[in-house]
Amino acid sequence: MFFVALITFTLAHAAPGSPFDRNPNRPLSQETLDRINRYYGVDKPIPEQFVIYMGNLLRGDLGLSFTRQRPVVEVIGQGIGTTFQLGLAALAFALAFSIPLGIVSALKQNTIVDYLSMLVATIGTTIPAFVMAIFLISIFGVSLHLLPIVGWGTWQNMVMPTFVLGLGAGAFLTRITRASMLEAIGQDYIRTARSKGLHERAVIVRHALKNALIPVATIIGPATAALITGSFIIESLFNVPGMGRLYVISILQRDYPTIMGTTLLYALLIVIANLTVDILYGALDPRIKVR
Repeated sequence: MFFVALITFTLAHAAPGSPFDRNPNRPLSQETLDRINRYYGVDKPIPEQFVIYMGNLLRGDLGLSFTRQRPVVEVIGQGIGTTFQLGLAALAFALAFSIPLGIVSALKQNTIVDYLSMLVATIGTTIPAFVMAIFLISIFGVSLHLLPIVGWGTWQNMVMPTFVLGLGAGAFLTRITRASMLEAIGQDYIRTARSKGLHERAVIVRHALKNALIPVATIIGPATAALITGSFIIESLFNVPGMGRLYVISILQRDYPTIMGTTLLYALLIVIANLTVDILYGALDPRIKVR
């Protein structure tokens, strides 16, 4: 987290331009700029600014947004609910089709079902999210008028962003689930379970599936963080009032405190997701101990 803060702070301040000189047609006087820079403390050397920022951060103060004149905590709080709602909906959609599809594909290996599921996974993996979003907007929004293009608040607004955001993660999870399931059902303990006369459903659910989900759990943790933090383009395309859109606007406006606060929050989510995965290992496989 410290190095994320250091790198982000340095890069943000290294970008050309001033956060207080956004209108080239009506530039502020140098005297006004100097006064504003002193007020926000951006006239000090960058190392000194970083030390001051970290000191405030340790006290829970993320600073004041340059462009919105409000605490960064309040600014982020306005969009975090929408981003979490979109990210969790996309994750639920991805898990709902990827794990069953991957299991069925492994059990029906080299059949038409397997080929079709891999076709879906390949399409979802190879087509960029913004390209898929443009297709959906053109077809279901502009041509057929079935779904709203922009906005948030109803289930109709959620359909296209959720599908676009969850398709790529779900396609990747489908391939991982299939490969892990194929490896699990080829193990000796599966043959032993079948030789004992266990029902095929019990063999798959109680023996194969639990071990096959360990590699999947490894991906789900970072994928969850990625779905929540990786919605910048999707939120911008569908005009979703979440943190991703806020982040893009803050970068364009050189709003350093908001950039820092949003980046650190995203980094914290990734750390928590990876830690959760490590803890889940012990629940999925008792042989894995946390020391």
